[in-house]
Amino acid sequence: MLLAMAMALVGCPDERGPVEVVEPTAETAAKGARAPVSGMVVDVVSVRSDATIDADAVRAVLRDAEPAFLACLDPDDSTGVIALKLGIEEDGATLDVTSQQATTYGTDDARACVERIVAALRFPTTQSRERFELAVTLEVRKRHEL
Repeated sequence: MLLAMAMALVGCPDERGPVEVVEPTAETAAKGARAPVSGMVVDVVSVRSDATIDADAVRAVLRDAEPAFLACLDPDDSTGVIALKLGIEEDGATLDVTSQQATTYGTDDARACVERIVAALRFPTTQSRERFELAVTLEVRKRHEL
């Protein structure tokens, strides 16, 4: 059967026209991706939870995501905090992310970008493997060079 299909395909002309690859314009590329703001840092200021969770392990997950967070920052070197409430599944996957009133950083786009990154993270689980909530605060500040 496969041989018959292959023979039939060989005799079929390709009616598709040539494919042209179009590079995105600089403006389109700039809208789709931001360059990291190198003079800035995103610090994990606090991690709180009612669940018995390893706060240092949560901090490590968030610190590892800093390069992605930096790509979200507004280009004007603004500073502030991003306070988030996270729902975490039994397996450590992020169920939901909600910005809290204490948030003082950036534009809606920058905050939404950070929230999308946090939503994709996987956190340590509790021993009981139950859903739990985390409250995290990230501080966006200028990098202090030594």
